[in-house]
Amino acid sequence: MKFKELIDKYNWDEVHSAFLQLYPDQEKNIEGYKQVFSELQAIKPVETKMRIAIEDAFDESDKECYTHVSGKDGTLNKESNPEHFKDDKLGNQEVSYGIEFTDWAKWLAMEIDHESLARYSELDIIGHCLWEMTFYGFTQEKIRKQLAQLEKEAEEAKKSPSSLRKLVKSENGEEFFWKDKKGSRVLF
Repeated sequence: MKFKELIDKYNWDEVHSAFLQLYPDQEKNIEGYKQVFSELQAIKPVETKMRIAIEDAFDESDKECYTHVSGKDGTLNKESNPEHFKDDKLGNQEVSYGIEFTDWAKWLAMEIDHESLARYSELDIIGHCLWEMTFYGFTQEKIRKQLAQLEKEAEEAKKSPSSLRKLVKSENGEEFFWKDKKGSRVLF
């Protein structure tokens, strides 16, 4: 099943209710999610070999469970980085790619991983995907600007990596970005 098929299968009221059960603290941003859902209904999918994988994860530092959404395309860790990964359990696992900067038309064409379909309800899959795809903003333009800014700041950080940093919250409320002492975002 492709993500577009899920989007077309449900109306906003159904998605809205399921989404707020998953992310109750996002009530303040619900209009943004509603606009994204409406836009997804109108976008034509663009084919990609990436598929959506949703898994439960445990954050060792926070000692909390969360749901991780990523993309997978069949590439194994040992294929992507043979110097680092060996022919063992970890090396034979698929690479999980961050897809939060992926164009929404490609999201729509992605197959939902079979294990994810078995483990999560369709509405939960939509909710987790909406959360992930809007991590950097509620419009594709804003997301592209964030990516360009992050790439620029990563280049700047490589030139002066000794800046002081602090963790700040992303637009949808997750702690994710590091800011240097000047208030600029940096990746590392």
